[in-house]
Amino acid sequence: MAEVQGRLTPQTGFIVAAASDFVRFDQATFIDFYQPLLSPTALGLFYALQSQLKPDPMLTKRQAHSIMLDRLNLGIAQFAEARNALEGVEMLQTFYQQDEIGGVFVYVLQPTMTPEEFINDDLLSVRLLQQIGEQRFNELVAHSRRYQFDTSRMHNLTHDYFEVFKPDRAAWDAERPTLNNARATAVQKSNAIKAVPQNDFDFGLLLSRLENRGVDPQSVKDQRRLILTESLMYGIGALEMADLVFDATDFRTSMLQPNILKQRIAAKYAGTLRQNDDPAPVVAAGDENLDGLGETERNLIKVARENTPNDFLAGIKQSVGAAYVSPNERNTVLRMIENSGMPNEVINILINYMFVEKEYTTLKSGLADGIINAWTKAGVKTAADAIREIKKHRKNNEKQAGAKPRRRYYSSGRSNINEELPEWAKHPEKVKNKKPSAEKLAKIDQMLAELNQQKNNPGTKK
Repeated sequence: MAEVQGRLTPQTGFIVAAASDFVRFDQATFIDFYQPLLSPTALGLFYALQSQLKPDPMLTKRQAHSIMLDRLNLGIAQFAEARNALEGVEMLQTFYQQDEIGGVFVYVLQPTMTPEEFINDDLLSVRLLQQIGEQRFNELVAHSRRYQFDTSRMHNLTHDYFEVFKPDRAAWDAERPTLNNARATAVQKSNAIKAVPQNDFDFGLLLSRLENRGVDPQSVKDQRRLILTESLMYGIGALEMADLVFDATDFRTSMLQPNILKQRIAAKYAGTLRQNDDPAPVVAAGDENLDGLGETERNLIKVARENTPNDFLAGIKQSVGAAYVSPNERNTVLRMIENSGMPNEVINILINYMFVEKEYTTLKSGLADGIINAWTKAGVKTAADAIREIKKHRKNNEKQAGAKPRRRYYSSGRSNINEELPEWAKHPEKVKNKKPSAEKLAKIDQMLAELNQQKNNPGTKK
């Protein structure tokens, strides 16, 4: 993805198409459910792309991106960030190819989900809940269901097709070639694959703990993806999750209510360090090779392994003097946990890189996506791998600096990111006569110490 994003220039071509089910797009749902998750720039980009939708889109009818940039008064970096946001909420799919005319992007507009589908989506609904608050979220849920009526205890007398119509087999066979041709020429919609996040959460123990407590086990199994995502984000074990599930169960029906579960978890953990005495589970280090890593790096790995991303992010922000973890930052981490398959320790190293080394004040979603994509391609599996990958890219950039303008370290659609790493992140042979500054080491050591102190004393604030 990073390589493709680098090809975007004002002269790069684009066309706009729509998914086969774009007729389902609902303006009211888009404003109520999607708009709170999008910046004004991303919202404007969606409508600008929609205005470019023409019948029978063809690559030969491409336009230059400069038309869109001028219309929205955006730079390339702002355009890419807004486009990424639309992709993240599943309103846009982006495709690219290089042909004899040049590079061209195809932007395929996607329909809105129904309100019920949105509410049942683990990631989008959690983000919306955190963005607009419980009261407004419940208002949207109630509004979306205002015409519904519970018919579960009534007899269904609806006639099926064959009770109403008497199919003529001969006529059906005569029309079959036309139908087959229409189906064969339809463009299949590309759907993003939503994998169940992998971790060592004991789902069997969760189900066992809920036995004989009046909770329908199938309703819990149906929410496996949501439960695993939340457990990774907040470090919730099976026993603790069982209590949360129990509290979120409607005991009139014995069914787990996923929206209530999201609210319970958000209310208990969002924006704070864990308020319990149980440390986050430590992943066994095994025979991991730490050769070539300094003491500060090893300390960072230890802290990264012992903290959930939620704890680590909150602790880092406190250590660098930031006020709080924003809903967008928390949802960026949730999305990385679910979609990347990276272990918590790797995501924590990424968080450390952005806040401590790059000294950003917020977790930048586009840059985080670029780094995760690059690390996935490079086979990063552990915190040590991530640190070595940072050092490798730094070394490569240094070699290129004298010959040509340095390429960005992990593309995020931004054109002027400063890529300096601290001295400790360089290869030992590069710095054996040049020690890391005492100020930088002291800053990192202080951050690690404060994060450990916050973990051991959850009520302590900087």
